Amino acid sequence: MTSQDSSLIVTQPTDSVDAANEKLKNKQDHRCKNCDSELLGEFCHVCGQQDRHYIRSVFAVVADLMGEISHWDSRFYRTLVNLFTRPAFLTQEFVRGRHASYVPPLRLYFFISLISFLVLTSLIDFDAIRAPSEEPTPAEQQQVDETLASVEAQLNRQDIVSAPTTTEEVVEKFRVSLPGATEEQEQQIEERIQELAKEPKILIKRLVSLAPQMMLIMLPFWALFLKLIYAFSGRYYLEHLSAALHTHAFLLLSLMLLTVISKGSTWATELTGSPLIEDVVDWAENILLAWMVSYMLFTQKLFYNQGWLLTILKFMVCALVYAVLLSFAFVIMLFIGILTA
Repeated sequence: MTSQDSSLIVTQPTDSVDAANEKLKNKQDHRCKNCDSELLGEFCHVCGQQDRHYIRSVFAVVADLMGEISHWDSRFYRTLVNLFTRPAFLTQEFVRGRHASYVPPLRLYFFISLISFLVLTSLIDFDAIRAPSEEPTPAEQQQVDETLASVEAQLNRQDIVSAPTTTEEVVEKFRVSLPGATEEQEQQIEERIQELAKEPKILIKRLVSLAPQMMLIMLPFWALFLKLIYAFSGRYYLEHLSAALHTHAFLLLSLMLLTVISKGSTWATELTGSPLIEDVVDWAENILLAWMVSYMLFTQKLFYNQGWLLTILKFMVCALVYAVLLSFAFVIMLFIGILTA
């Protein structure tokens, strides 16, 4: 055997081992770093993670972050515009399966609920809420005296026993009667009510903090009522729930805008001294209130696609039931607030 042949015998296995190692390395590079499945494209078909290397330069990471934010912003703003201007549009798109272009209903409701209640809470002046025992201003005392005198005169003309004339008397004569509660528990609740009457802003803060949770708990019941009143529409419960989420997101957004506009007009009027600003804002608020009512009516007409007469009739029934449901939720929220404030 020549020296050339011996070199071939030595080098051939080395080359094949290097090639095998290179092939193994390439195969490992094309596996998902999250679940170790073999990649068939840019995204893993098992867990959905994108095949990207995040240990890179700071500039590349910042560029990716800005790209994600701009994409999310465009999607969110497009959703907001359609939510506010096109009744039932987002719900119809969601039911048709077009989810990529818009924010999902539940996520949209959570975000708008969080922002709206943060804004409303920041605009409430809790320090201005005074206990009934605090001394009112002379103007407030005069107004209270005039109101009490008028009410007492009407009661005397009708031979009705005079009602309590102060808040303290109302609180002291207030009695709690709850089914299933013992006399001791009712006594504790009455004492708690009398304590909160002296510091009402504590209860108000607690009620404001409980409002988002109560609205969220109320939504499934409202969707169930829509399922019942539109029992023959052929729609699933989740479709009614999507409509409820979108309409409530619109209502919260509108209420936030109304509050901001009202507070802004008051501030601008005090700053400039011009009543024209307040007049223009009053017109804007009336238009927005009319649009809120029209929006709910158009949503029922476009989403459930029934005749106008039947839609208006069901809209009136829905308004009545919603008022009852909202009142019931407020009573529960008030009771929880008294116990937990």
